[in-house]
Amino acid sequence: MLAFAVALLCAAGDPAPSRAPLGTRTQGPVRELFLDVTSADARRPLSSELELRYSIANSWNEPMSVARGPSISSQELDEQADSLTVRYRTPWSRWLGPKLAPFSTTVEGRFTLHWGGYTDRAIEAWHGLVGAFNFERSRFPRNQIHLALGDEGGTAFRIDGTTPTVGDVVLRNQASLFEGGDPLSAGEVHRYGLAARLDLKLPTGPLSRAGGSGGFDAGLALLGTAELTSWLTAHAMFSTSRFSGFACNCALQPKEWHAGFDASLAASLGGTTFLVEDRVVSPLLRPGWSRIAWRGNDGLLASGLYADFRTHNQVTFAIRRGRFTFWLSEDGTPGSNPPSTLHFLYMSNAPDVVVGLSFTQPLPN
Repeated sequence: MLAFAVALLCAAGDPAPSRAPLGTRTQGPVRELFLDVTSADARRPLSSELELRYSIANSWNEPMSVARGPSISSQELDEQADSLTVRYRTPWSRWLGPKLAPFSTTVEGRFTLHWGGYTDRAIEAWHGLVGAFNFERSRFPRNQIHLALGDEGGTAFRIDGTTPTVGDVVLRNQASLFEGGDPLSAGEVHRYGLAARLDLKLPTGPLSRAGGSGGFDAGLALLGTAELTSWLTAHAMFSTSRFSGFACNCALQPKEWHAGFDASLAASLGGTTFLVEDRVVSPLLRPGWSRIAWRGNDGLLASGLYADFRTHNQVTFAIRRGRFTFWLSEDGTPGSNPPSTLHFLYMSNAPDVVVGLSFTQPLPN
């Protein structure tokens, strides 16, 4: 995968790379069932574009049970998920005339293969090289898939073999609120921009195959973009969203309201752009559940407790050349973590690591 990405990036050449944000989503078997409001350039697009995005996400949470009153919910999240996302973004002016130039819509669809994969050994080798905690991975067979979530009220999914699935379709409708500043370069876009967006998730992915939650979700976002210099661009986004819940009678359900923050910097050097992106999303599931203790602190750190009930922070590093972008994401959230030797940081491991490659093609007006 890495060699393939390097070869593509080296061959990309022209045109000059964009400094638009990467717009990664927070992957993971449970989070991906719901709407993810992702970042974008706040300035209006000048043309339509088509993007193909391929990513590999390794998630690892050992079996865990949580209780709330008489209810007990169990889960296990161990897989490699290979996803192919297709995005089409177009300004409304292309179809409805120049008076609607401030508006644009992005349509996204996704296909995912849930399977055992091949990345477990590489991750364990990295943990061993740097002396990191291995999150009890060695107690379980490598490169297998075991996805399960459910309780006495119902089963969201139970997957123990290779399973392809389609995901939910997402519509992202963006409106430019303000643009200003003369361009710093030959480009036609303004230096600054502020925009609002309404995102909608349509329940096209089956819950039983971990393709979608089975319900409608909606989100609002405020986005900002600023060209700080001729080679450096900053992006930020605040978002709030409402989830409809699992389409099952499970007692364990997501929180209804969620919030997120994204910030990124994109720096150009010659024909290459380097990006760093940080995104924070609020806890996924409703509070009030307690993990049933098993195997002490090591068992807790290897469980899905943090992935389910605590804030998730993900940092992404990317390189863009021409129309190709390659990235790597790692989770790591500042916060209290007394069971760990690192008391100021915790990992959710859903996902543990993500690598991806995308190709973006501008389309003629």
